[in-house]
Amino acid sequence: MEQERSDRRVELADMETVTQYLNDLSNLLSNSALAERKSFIRSFVKEVKVTGEEVLITYTLPMLPKGVLEEELSVLPTGHVGGQ
Repeated sequence: MEQERSDRRVELADMETVTQYLNDLSNLLSNSALAERKSFIRSFVKEVKVTGEEVLITYTLPMLPKGVLEEELSVLPTGHVGGQ
């Protein structure tokens, strides 16, 4: 049980790194189209429940698997339909 509990620990980034991420995210959202902002929010917000004056937001934080420091995703291939 102790091993399982220690596996769940997450090392938090320092305040400077978090501030830089927040500034980047704020800039991205400020300069994005509405559809892109909605898509970003939907990528981690699972549910929003409004009850009277209270709001319950269920979300997941995107996290890489343990031991992975960065993740590379390839771009999906595109195909051309029709002639020139």
